[in-house]
Amino acid sequence: MEKYKESVASFADYHQVIQLNPFDAVVCLRKVDTKAFEIVNFNDKLPSLIELQDVDATKAENFFPEECWLQVIKILQQELNMDHKLEICTGNKVKTLIANVQHLEKSVVAVILRETHNDVAPYLQFVEQYVSPVLTTDVQGRIIHQNFAATTLLSSGHHNLIGRNIFSLLDSKYSDEFKLLFGKTIEGSAFGMPKCLFKDQLLSHEPFYLKTHPTYFNGEIIGVHLFVKDANSFMNDQESFYYLALMDELTGIWNRKAFKEHWLHHLNDKKHESKQAALILVDIDRFKKFNESLGESKGDELMRMFSHRLRELCYSKCSLYRYNSDEFIFVLKDATINKIEKTANAILDALKQPFMIDGQEYFISVSIGISLSPADGKDLETLVRKADKALFSVKEHGRSHYRYYREDMITVFPNEALMEAHLRRAIEFNELSIHLQPQMDLTNNSINSFEALLRWNNRKFGFVSPAQFIPIAEASGLIIEIGDWIIDEVCRYQKEWQMKGYRPVRIAVNISPKQFRKENFARKIEAALKKYSVPPKLLEVEITESSMTNVHETFSILTELKQLGVYVSVDDFGTGYSSLSYLKRYPIDIIKIDQSFIADIAKDDKNEAIIKAIISMSHNLGLEVIAEGIEEPSQVDFLKRHRCQKGQGYLYNKPLPVETIVEQYFVS
Repeated sequence: MEKYKESVASFADYHQVIQLNPFDAVVCLRKVDTKAFEIVNFNDKLPSLIELQDVDATKAENFFPEECWLQVIKILQQELNMDHKLEICTGNKVKTLIANVQHLEKSVVAVILRETHNDVAPYLQFVEQYVSPVLTTDVQGRIIHQNFAATTLLSSGHHNLIGRNIFSLLDSKYSDEFKLLFGKTIEGSAFGMPKCLFKDQLLSHEPFYLKTHPTYFNGEIIGVHLFVKDANSFMNDQESFYYLALMDELTGIWNRKAFKEHWLHHLNDKKHESKQAALILVDIDRFKKFNESLGESKGDELMRMFSHRLRELCYSKCSLYRYNSDEFIFVLKDATINKIEKTANAILDALKQPFMIDGQEYFISVSIGISLSPADGKDLETLVRKADKALFSVKEHGRSHYRYYREDMITVFPNEALMEAHLRRAIEFNELSIHLQPQMDLTNNSINSFEALLRWNNRKFGFVSPAQFIPIAEASGLIIEIGDWIIDEVCRYQKEWQMKGYRPVRIAVNISPKQFRKENFARKIEAALKKYSVPPKLLEVEITESSMTNVHETFSILTELKQLGVYVSVDDFGTGYSSLSYLKRYPIDIIKIDQSFIADIAKDDKNEAIIKAIISMSHNLGLEVIAEGIEEPSQVDFLKRHRCQKGQGYLYNKPLPVETIVEQYFVS
């Protein structure tokens, strides 16, 4: 949080100014006389950059270290809006900073400081060094920055626009169109306005082309950049509207139409004829659950944040397109294998950090399929189809990685309609079966619980991946019938094992949101338990966070389940809706840490901190914790150190047929 001197009357006037660049340290000073200045306010980045003499001092010479102030006072007496070097001694080292002074009004100036080696410096310098005028506003339209090009074009009477509202500067003829444009931009889209003009002919005597871009910081839109270009030299009206037709309205990046047109241009460009190009198809894993949890508006916000993060990975010979609702395509020209894999890994790495929506963290994972041209063909439809086959292979093998297309990658079903037709007869033809994956007790290396997972061996097409048929079952409503069948089967097995004298074990059953929300769900569970005389404690109902968005409905259903005596667990913890709030609100016994956290234990310190916090919080709430996706002994060591009770994953065993489970864990 910024720290301000609230005793200064002009505090509110400079609140926005100290956020000119969220990455920089900013201090505002008021000139008292030739060499005397007083501190108006400053942000929290300043003390982290300079060891201040006295943060509570009003006088600048008492606020800054003496050596630093002597340099600052010299800079204040030189030309404004110019970069100056500032050298600060810290111990035995000298830190070099770049200082830039901006005149605000009357006797007040802002000193903006940044480190020379700052990784974001090139991005921050972009606006200032841009050859055409650029104005930057906050989300309300108040101008908080003007670049050097804009300053040089302004008259002496209007040398500074900072603090002015952009809407008040517009010629009334263009006001309504600009307001629509501005509103769309702060939603996350970049737009162009073919003609615009400011009052008093500011910046231009003739109508100019205005381009708007959202300004992001930490994944959030904090303002708008307005780029002023000569209308004739940039594009005419027809070209402008054509340009907008190639942009995706929600995300502001190129759309599918642009993808096709750009590819045709690439094929016709003789310079690229002998060089390899790559299509990198990026599909968001289970994005439907985010829309279900967040609602359409917040889901759109998340999509804009996601696309912005992808857009930051583009470079000169790399273009990004939104291909479908949750599919994006990178096109890499002159693509070496090193460049391709560097881009694919950069995509995966960029998504390790969470997205913040209403103070909640959300994690997105993606699956990536890659096709190459000309090796896999030149026709765009062929290349997309082959990248999609590679993508499907990724989803079959655990998601969240990338694969190249290979000839042996075949699509099991030609279309979803045929899949649904076969799925409707799966129970009748005895094609469905249950596999069980053991859950290891990490405290004593024993196994007393399993997770039930559905498998489908179709009479015509063989084994079908759950990643392929479960979404169809969800969309068609078949998931309710299939879910009821799974509960019945699990209870039947429990009865069978009880009759044979096998030791009692708990089995977790995944419940679809549609199945969970049925009015008679708890009664169906009760009927199955009574039918097979199964103790309720041997059944675990595993629900996802997307099932729990309706507070009253969820509480009512979970209360009924707890009254029956069954266990309730939450799957994929930490990746969905309102994780912390429902732990307090709902009667839950177990949380399962999502495998995406476990996979990166050794790679990401923040992941370690999140897992430790989840385990500690769960213990304090009396909840059991199960870690999913364990594949390495080092992951087990970490989880044991932090007292995670159980774990499951390929390190212990993959999901196995019930007969194999009986043989390995009950009979032997």
